[in-house]
Amino acid sequence: MKGRKSRFNARKVYFQGVEFDSKSEYEYFLILKNDKLVKDIKLQPEYTIINPYKVNCGRCDGRGRLYNKKTGNFNKCSLCKGYGKRMKQGAKYTADFKVTYVDGDVKIIDVKGGPMSRDFTLRRKLFEIQTGKELVIAKKTKNGWDVK
Repeated sequence: MKGRKSRFNARKVYFQGVEFDSKSEYEYFLILKNDKLVKDIKLQPEYTIINPYKVNCGRCDGRGRLYNKKTGNFNKCSLCKGYGKRMKQGAKYTADFKVTYVDGDVKIIDVKGGPMSRDFTLRRKLFEIQTGKELVIAKKTKNGWDVK
């Protein structure tokens, strides 16, 4: 097991050709893998929490054309290519695990071994709104795991 540090002091862990973002994530994976009620574990499932969207171009104020002072003509805006609207990327959320149990129940799990990022609560709410599923947080404590 070899690793490198991240901004939250977590080290990447490699196990049987799989890369985990932290030792805590790896440990929780082992717990899930040994649980007889778990049918399938998908690592790093990705979900769209904000769909791609269009906004008015900031350079041409949504008109698609700009006034050229040298020539006195209106030129096509190069930023929005003359359409007046620009496409923005949206946002994705990557959980740690998607766990399917023997009874058909599916849980999306995020493992926290240390402090949460500042934007995590917002990402969690956006995830829950988009998917209609509760995001389960598994936090490592001194006595084991606190799963909420």
